[in-house]
Amino acid sequence: MSSHPTQLGKYAIDGVLGSGAMGVVYLATDPMIQRRVALKTIQRSLVDGDVSGSSIAARFRNEAQAAGRLTHPGIVSIYEYGEDGDTAFIAMEYVEGQDLSKLLAANPIMSEPMLLQVMDQLLAALQYAHEHGVWHRDIKPANLILTQSGQLKVMDFGIARIRDAGITQVTSTIGTHGYMAPEQYRGQDFDHRVDIFASGVLLYRLLTGEAAFSGAPEAIMYRVLHMTPPAPSTVGRIKRTIELDSVVSKALAKDAAERYQTAAAFREALRLHATKTSQGNPVIASVLSGDETVVDPQAAQLLRRAASAPAATSPGSNWDAGMLTTLERALASFVGPLAKVLVKQAAAKSVDYNTLVGAVAQHLQTDEERSQFMAKLIKTGTMGSMVTQRTGAGSSGVSQAGTSPSMGQAGGTGPTGATGGAGTGGSLSQQALTPEFVAHATRVLASHMGPLAKVVVKKAEGQAGNARQFVDLLVQHSADGVDRERLQQELLKGLGPQAGA
Repeated sequence: MSSHPTQLGKYAIDGVLGSGAMGVVYLATDPMIQRRVALKTIQRSLVDGDVSGSSIAARFRNEAQAAGRLTHPGIVSIYEYGEDGDTAFIAMEYVEGQDLSKLLAANPIMSEPMLLQVMDQLLAALQYAHEHGVWHRDIKPANLILTQSGQLKVMDFGIARIRDAGITQVTSTIGTHGYMAPEQYRGQDFDHRVDIFASGVLLYRLLTGEAAFSGAPEAIMYRVLHMTPPAPSTVGRIKRTIELDSVVSKALAKDAAERYQTAAAFREALRLHATKTSQGNPVIASVLSGDETVVDPQAAQLLRRAASAPAATSPGSNWDAGMLTTLERALASFVGPLAKVLVKQAAAKSVDYNTLVGAVAQHLQTDEERSQFMAKLIKTGTMGSMVTQRTGAGSSGVSQAGTSPSMGQAGGTGPTGATGGAGTGGSLSQQALTPEFVAHATRVLASHMGPLAKVVVKKAEGQAGNARQFVDLLVQHSADGVDRERLQQELLKGLGPQAGA
């Protein structure tokens, strides 16, 4: 796996937000105005010479063209299409929030105030797009982002249809099963009303907590074409008013001519229902008045919980903030903003710095990524400090590695219970550290914790005065989750029978 660039065009790369079939999405900064952006990338070789509209590359260019003509608070903005060497990219608005699919996975049933807020903003954004000759064609929870303030953003116009634009004559069945309209499955001509159908499917999901059409792709297609899902008022754990059944039914009409003809009409039907049934609900009233910043209290709590790390496991003052920040930055190059949460979680259960590094490195996917991660830490000088921070009982703060009682001082207790001067420790403390044993230890430790082992061995070799201290250092600084007793036994085998005397 190749390393990630540090810059694309004028944009400085800050981290990785995600990756997919087309390429990587980076978190970046526009240095001219210090604005954070998301950079969606694709290999330029896939873009050049392909205008058929049926490929991923054409969809990539189409996204820049489709969303680039739209400026609306409910649509993720496109700033620029660019190319840098072999990479083509789209610079777009960076939105901090959660996509709706993740929120629904945690809380399948949505309250009516939040439901209205989501649908109201979605349909307003779609009405704007349709008026500008663009229909999305892949409306689904994963393509909708909610910020903590309750603002909804529609993203991923990769398969959008632009009216009268030849490049977008793509296969009509491109989309997501269960959200595609009947005319898409039939391969017929279609228009913006496919977005009305998909929005109706979403409304059904928000009302009931269940999919309107489910099963294998073939079964879903049959149901979309020939079956009507049960009325929302008869499905789900929350009783919904029967008036909403007719709203959903009209949005899901098999014949496009029988659906709401515009997103605005669909939106107005929901607003009319809310006006009749809100009974003074302040959140619904705020939505109806056009205020998109007031969120249902339950929704606000959900959004905050989804966006923040667990406070109960925060390392607080037990760890140096600068050191954790360095770890976060190094990890963010591979996993993006999630790095902050992963480092906090690892810090909460780690007893020393190398254990912490090992726990963090476990979140990387390949040995090469872990090696690159360690190289970043070494470059910053973080690994050189070898500071051991205690978070467990009996800790008095920070002790320099090499002075801990567990490293062979008389009467000290090692990490697996061996006591210096007796049992295992007695003979080891008299043995010199040989290159052969160091090589053996490297192989053993690598089998437990991967490429990080080389770094741990090198530091331990530089600090240990004898075999006893060396083994203790390796065991102590092994990664979180390693069976330390087994590790010690395997290490001692390299010293011969006298090691266990």
